[in-house]
Amino acid sequence: MSKDTAQPGTLPPGLGLAVSLVSAAALAYEILLTRLFSIIQWHHFAYMIISVALLGYGAAGTLVTLFRSRLEQRLALVLAAAATAFCVTSMGGFLLAQALPFNALEFLWDVRQPLWLLAIYLLLFVPFFLAAVCVCLAFTRYAAQARRVYAFDLVGAAFGSLVVILALFALQPAMVLACVAALGALAAALFWLSAGGRPHAAVLVPLALAAVAWVVAQAPVGQLRMSPYKGLSKALEVMGAQVRAERSSPLGQLTVLQSNAVPFRHAPGLSLNAPQPPPEQFAVFTDGEGFSALNRYDGSREPLVYLDYLTSALPYHLTHAPRVLILGAGAGTDVLQALYHGAATVDAVELNPQVTDLVQREFSAFSGRPYSRPGVRLHIAEARGFAAASRDHFDLIQLGLLDAFGLSAAGLYALNESYLYTVEALQRYLMRLRPDGYLALTRWVDLPPRDALKLFATALVALERENVRDPGARLAMIRNWNTATLIVKNGELTAQDVARLREFCTSRGFDLVWHPGMRAADADRFNRLQQPYFHEGALALLGAQRADFIERYKFNIAPATDDRPYFFHFFRWQTLPEFTKWLDGLSDPSVRAVVAARVKRLALRLTGDVAPVGAGVSELRIHVGAG
Repeated sequence: MSKDTAQPGTLPPGLGLAVSLVSAAALAYEILLTRLFSIIQWHHFAYMIISVALLGYGAAGTLVTLFRSRLEQRLALVLAAAATAFCVTSMGGFLLAQALPFNALEFLWDVRQPLWLLAIYLLLFVPFFLAAVCVCLAFTRYAAQARRVYAFDLVGAAFGSLVVILALFALQPAMVLACVAALGALAAALFWLSAGGRPHAAVLVPLALAAVAWVVAQAPVGQLRMSPYKGLSKALEVMGAQVRAERSSPLGQLTVLQSNAVPFRHAPGLSLNAPQPPPEQFAVFTDGEGFSALNRYDGSREPLVYLDYLTSALPYHLTHAPRVLILGAGAGTDVLQALYHGAATVDAVELNPQVTDLVQREFSAFSGRPYSRPGVRLHIAEARGFAAASRDHFDLIQLGLLDAFGLSAAGLYALNESYLYTVEALQRYLMRLRPDGYLALTRWVDLPPRDALKLFATALVALERENVRDPGARLAMIRNWNTATLIVKNGELTAQDVARLREFCTSRGFDLVWHPGMRAADADRFNRLQQPYFHEGALALLGAQRADFIERYKFNIAPATDDRPYFFHFFRWQTLPEFTKWLDGLSDPSVRAVVAARVKRLALRLTGDVAPVGAGVSELRIHVGAG
């Protein structure tokens, strides 16, 4: 093996391009990993990937500083070997990482999970370390040309960031991973040649590895292994479930399921008084979660009658032929609900164009192309951004369920920024309402109350910032066993509005949470709790001691803002001692073990929320009155 013969201040031809390629590969790998881990685990790993990349670059700088002279003596070998190793470890490290028995849901109470997480860190650290070694050595060896090296580095990073986004639209994530590995292999070949490596035939080694990576990506061993605790994993276990379509993009991996043996029926909070079930449906998952339904629709109203028996149908009973804006239209259920209720126009906003493409094109015969119905206009845009840019005004703005109940209840969205449910977002929506128009927001019902009360508090603050003197006169909330819908009127609710609201709830078995003039005796008529927690919480938030109530409440229900857009973060550290004390007080060891397991599994998440559900709720005493 010959030593590098280039002059110290001269940047050899091709080496700058190799630096660009390895920088492109590293940045593409970093972005791709956030997508890959969002699919196989959850979005929280986006933060982990950034820290791993920074750690790799920092460690590489330290190594090059300590052993610079030795590394530069064999520059061609070191650069080519590091880039080749990046090719191997970028793909192999991820495949090994996803094969480890890591379960984020057990992190705080299974001592093995932190060790598995550390192993994942180490596996993902290596490719960034190797890429950074190449870049650092190029800087130190050709210091006189540092500006040119830096330019190649930046251009490569920009190229990698752009290309990986485009590739995710065209290829499945596993194939994009193979492309990233191939970039590393190509960089290795250029490093070897430009740094004076001999013989030239050695460049075939990294190129052969790139071909292997491409083959592995298409083999079963190279496919993504989704967490068995994600909704898609569970749905695939349903008898007869089969994947009808898959689409991938930077906005998420879409999976459409069909099951003829055990049909999917998705109607969150459907009234027990509904005269008929939903029509045939396909299940649509985003990154293995966010379950939504694609309904069979042939243009007739009868199969859609179930849409009138959801809490989200309330505003349609308070308006006539409204102009509707739907934020987060997804597979089109909310659009069908608006059409069923005779909406004059429907503006449907959806961020992911692949969702609407599936609805409108691939499954058009099944879906009936709801976005092409008369009066319906489709907008591919981010919901908050559309509301800010639009100059139209609407009679009804509807923001439906955009997440899965299981993840919401378990606290797995606690670290997820959401600018849809902040005080400023609600103010923006209210600005787009016509006089006497309605803003309707539907959330899951969890016990003890969290989502509903936090949403109620957010709406109160939004109205107060708009200088509304009596915000309670513009608010109404109803619930059933599974969902709660809050309506905010651009004007005070009239006696006629209240009468229609009460009739709607009575005929469908829904419970009143709040409306102007409501009596405590009117709460919890159908879905009874030990106490009317939701109504009591609404009253407390409307009262003069709101700040004290929010401070004393066992969960974080303070309104989210654009500065702190964590609507789903409900956890309070001071609640932990109460759980410990409660568990110590259980006398039956078998009961204690079962309840402890449930609390640990469902409640104690890493920066998640405390979310006990089911039979233990009333005994836990974490409710409105337990200050």
